[in-house]
Amino acid sequence: MSESHDFKDSLRQNRRILLAILMMPVIGMVIAIPLIFWRTPKSVTVVIPVIIFLIIQYSLLVFWISKKMNQLMAE
Repeated sequence: MSESHDFKDSLRQNRRILLAILMMPVIGMVIAIPLIFWRTPKSVTVVIPVIIFLIIQYSLLVFWISKKMNQLMAE
C-alpha cells in the first residue's frame, strides 16, 4: 500500500519534468522546420506537412499521458 502512495507522490512531484522530457521531440521538430527552410527549400512542400502531422500526433499522445497521470494521482 505504501508503494502505491510513494509512486503517486513521486509522480505528483515530478509531473512537469516528465512532461517536459516527453515534449522534447516536439521541440526538435519545431527547430527542424526553419533548418529545412534554410538548407533545402525544395523539400519544404513534402517535409513540413509530415512534421506538422507528427507534432500534432505526438502532442495528442502527451496530452493523453497527462490525463492518465491526473487519473492516477486522483485515485
